Amino acid sequence: MSALAPIIDSHQRIDPFYDPVTCSWSYILVDLASKACAVIDPVLNFDPASGRVSYELADSLLARIDAEGWSCHWILETHIHADHLSSGDYLRGRTGAQIGIGAGVRSVSALFEPVFNLGSDHPDVEACFDRLFEPDESVLLGELQIKVLATPGHTPGCVAYSVDSAIFVGDTLFMPDYGTARSDFPGGDAGQLFDSVMGLLSADPETKLYFCHDYPLPERPTPQCSIAVGAQKANVQLQDRNRAQFVEFRHHRDSQLATPRLLYPAIQINLAAGQLPTPDPLGQRYLKLPITEA
Repeated sequence: MSALAPIIDSHQRIDPFYDPVTCSWSYILVDLASKACAVIDPVLNFDPASGRVSYELADSLLARIDAEGWSCHWILETHIHADHLSSGDYLRGRTGAQIGIGAGVRSVSALFEPVFNLGSDHPDVEACFDRLFEPDESVLLGELQIKVLATPGHTPGCVAYSVDSAIFVGDTLFMPDYGTARSDFPGGDAGQLFDSVMGLLSADPETKLYFCHDYPLPERPTPQCSIAVGAQKANVQLQDRNRAQFVEFRHHRDSQLATPRLLYPAIQINLAAGQLPTPDPLGQRYLKLPITEA
């Protein structure tokens, strides 16, 4: 885990934390006036080979919050992640914060219900999350007003969080040299993804877009958490493509991508807002892994 220096303006502070195993960014957003903070897209450390869960990154977030004397009010998820597990429930238990996610999570849950066939053990998103945000809903964090932006395409439930001159975009966009989200998960839609991207790029050119992931490249080995809207318009997967051309490109590109390594553990845990499965009588917890024959 590594942390960048905080980004501070007159109203807010953003502390980025990077998990090199999943190439994920987690953030602490702070209202400087009230010292209220929100954690955005927190990562739960998980080793799929051993099934071991640990809390290094989450504990780093808590240590920063405690050291600065902040009060954590919200844990905000941009979507149901398929490439890392959420530590939302762990953080909720230690801070009393509420966990919020876009209301489209209901659709994501319904789409994955037959995939896992968990019956009554399928996570109930209405119970697991404290708030399901509607598009354009506003969330107060001290004196900051966070606007929830619907950004479907990668999943039906993706949202971005806009506050002052920052937008936390989840997986919808990556660094310009890497591209955009895939759209081939259940409920994904390349056309909707294009519309969501164009909506984000209509913001002021100086607005900073904060990513949920960055995948370093040989020519850019240091992970980067954000870039201005104006610079993002040079995204390698957008170029001068119109909507139809982007959809064609995205379909072809997605057909060549492998299934994310943590897809099945991540979806099961993240639909439960980071809660681990109920242990059996001997105290062991289990995840379900669908198997298909080639």
